[in-house]
Amino acid sequence: MSGRRQRPPALSENRSADAVRDDIRDFYRSEAEERASEEWLAAGGTARVPESRAAHYFVDRKVDAALEASGLPATADVLEVGSSFGQMTFLLADRFRAVTAVDLSADAVDLTRRRAERYGVDNVTVEVSDAEHLPFADGAFDAAFSWSVLRYVPHPERALSEMHRVLRPGGRLAVDFPNKYCPWFGPVKAILRIKPHVHDRLFSATEVRRMAIDAGFADVRTRPMLFTTRRLPDGLLPAARVTDALLERTPGLRQLAAVILVTGRKP
Repeated sequence: MSGRRQRPPALSENRSADAVRDDIRDFYRSEAEERASEEWLAAGGTARVPESRAAHYFVDRKVDAALEASGLPATADVLEVGSSFGQMTFLLADRFRAVTAVDLSADAVDLTRRRAERYGVDNVTVEVSDAEHLPFADGAFDAAFSWSVLRYVPHPERALSEMHRVLRPGGRLAVDFPNKYCPWFGPVKAILRIKPHVHDRLFSATEVRRMAIDAGFADVRTRPMLFTTRRLPDGLLPAARVTDALLERTPGLRQLAAVILVTGRKP
């Protein structure tokens, strides 16, 4: 790769890193308040976070792709950075010996703990933590995952370096970012009048690959995926599956996918 090295996008609205973190906490505090009821905890009848079939498809595709690329055994100890309410956390719990999940939002962490306790999930530990300052020893985990989170972190390159630090030699990384070239994040959202997420930032495959390499990862690969949205009406899900399967394999068009999955290995 040649040419000038690209840097991550600047902090939105020129706000300080601490102010960005406060805004993210406030956002998820309000989200948690909507889910704090016993009815939400009981919904779905399992630990899995209750969402639409389209949202579950979206989540499943992300997790399956990350796990396929990682090739980890069921005995692995894994870390999830930015676990929110546990959408991915409980899927990981079904596949690995131990899952440690961290999130900046204490409210989101509390909901994940409550859901784990209600459904007897005893291989998940959830903690409040900043992705840029993980409270774990060097070499503590076999893998580090993060889905749609580093886009909100003030310094995503620092978060990647922290994930590298807490991995054992040979440990696997799988994180994803929104693709800056996907029409969904620009004209489509504008047409549908969908308000952007607070402090959201978009990235190119070149940018995220370079960040992973600079953090110390080897065998770094990027994969564009998903042309559908978790907001999709469930009735359109069969068509969405076909669309994703076709476009993700079409040269040129696949570079317009919504998500860039980045994988790598700690030497």
